[in-house]
This record gives sequence, C-alpha cells and structure tokens, in this order.
Amino acid sequence: MSEDILRQTLARHFADEWLDVAMNDYTAYTELMNDTCSMDNIQLAEKLRTDWENLAEQVTDLIEEHISETASLFVGQWMKGQGVLPFDLIARAARAKYEEVSRYKEDYA
Repeated sequence: MSEDILRQTLARHFADEWLDVAMNDYTAYTELMNDTCSMDNIQLAEKLRTDWENLAEQVTDLIEEHISETASLFVGQWMKGQGVLPFDLIARAARAKYEEVSRYKEDYA
C-alpha cells in the first residue's frame, strides 16, 4: 500500500469514527450543524482541527498529571498531528448532512 493511500485510509477511518461520535451526541451534532451553517468548508475544517488539537493537549496534560509522562507521550503521539485531511473529510460530510436536512425541512415544511 502506498504512503498516500495509507494516509487517506487512516484519515477516512479517523473521520468516520469522529462523525459516529458527533452524530450520536445531541450537543456535538447541534454544534456541528450550527458551525456548518455559518462557515465554509475550509473554515469548518480548520475549526474542527483546532478544537481537536486543544482537546488533545488537555487530554495529554491530564494523563501526565494523573498517570505518567510516558503514557501522556503515547496518547499525545496518537492524538496530535492528525493533519488537515481528516477534518476536511469531516467538514464535507457535515456539509452533505446539513444540506440533506435542509432539503428535508423544505420538503416537509
């Protein structure tokens, strides 16, 4: 498997898992749809990436404080540095969902 295909596969997996969580949590779903409504895909992807990086920093700080520095490094390695691709995929999926819901509302309003 080429490095590019592997990178895309990992990004797709991350995006799918992220969306599974967000779409099944009322607060996360509502925030995602509100952000999707008010931002273009580039802005949304950047916001999602920044939010993820902030979450990763908080998680690694807590792990370092309550478990160990080594555990924090392991988790940080996994969470940080996702790049922009998975968040671009999430933004595109959120936009498609937003448009689907908007069409449904128009059809049944």
